[in-house]
Amino acid sequence: MTQHSHKNQLYEALGQIVVSFNLLERGIDGLILACMESMPAHGRILLTNMPFPQKVSAMDELIRNSHSEQELGLLHYTLGALVERVLTCRQQRDDWMQSYWVPEIEHAPGVVMRLQRSVDEIELVLKPVNIVQLENFIVLLNATIAYLCGFHQKLANNFKRIQDVQAAGLFLKAPRPVLD
Repeated sequence: MTQHSHKNQLYEALGQIVVSFNLLERGIDGLILACMESMPAHGRILLTNMPFPQKVSAMDELIRNSHSEQELGLLHYTLGALVERVLTCRQQRDDWMQSYWVPEIEHAPGVVMRLQRSVDEIELVLKPVNIVQLENFIVLLNATIAYLCGFHQKLANNFKRIQDVQAAGLFLKAPRPVLD
């Protein structure tokens, strides 16, 4: 495999991570807006500059404040797992996106190099990363988007309390990225 194709694979994977993560964040925004009792326009203004972890926390709190644990039933556990999974995705996304990639260095087929901090955090070391790891993360991100979408639909169907059905509909109809 040539240096040029390594670069293309890396940049395609990183681009897909950005697109998929943006869809995930938009899905969280949609769920927050759907749970809010005030006008969605006000919610959009609040969400614009809100950090991602705070959005996830707001989503969790809005849902838990709108429904008792007994009322949620098994969705209570699903929500906890969803929050954990979304935060894990964010951490992994940050790890990949904040890396310094060096695809110009020749290595085995399907492998690119990145600089990362050593265990003692004192120096930077060059580490190989298989493109398949990035592609697997894209699959995980897309599965998390589907998980969030399914959770949102289940809440809407079970409780009929979604305030802004239009905002929910926009999220549920959002195009899903595909991995070649």
